[in-house]
Amino acid sequence: MESIPRKPLRAAHHCGLALLGLTCLLGTADARPMQLPSEQFPGPWLEVTQEIRDILTLNKVAACSQAAGRESSRNPGEYLLYCTSDEKLWTSWRVQPAARSVRGPGRLFQGIAPPDGY
Repeated sequence: MESIPRKPLRAAHHCGLALLGLTCLLGTADARPMQLPSEQFPGPWLEVTQEIRDILTLNKVAACSQAAGRESSRNPGEYLLYCTSDEKLWTSWRVQPAARSVRGPGRLFQGIAPPDGY
C-alpha cells in the first residue's frame, strides 16, 4: 500500500485553514454591534404625524387609535410606535413612512415604557 506524500496534504491543510480564517473575517466585517432597543429608539415620545397615520390606515392597522412614536437613532425615518385602543393593551409597530411600510404588531420592548398621559 502506497503512502500519500505529506507535502500536498500539509499544503491543502494550510490552504483550508487560511480560507476558513478569511471566511470568518469577511463574515464579521459588516457586523454592527447590537443596540438595545432603548438605544436604537432613545426618545422622547413624539406625537404621531398625519403621514404616519395615513400609512397605518393604508395598511389597515386599526389598533392605533392612540399612538406615540420614537425615531430610530440607527435608521432616521424609521419609527417605533406604541399603540393602544383601550389604554390597557399596548402593541409595538415599526413604521417607515418613506417606504410606506409597517411591521407589527409586536410586544413592548423591555426598557421602553409606554408614554405617560394615556
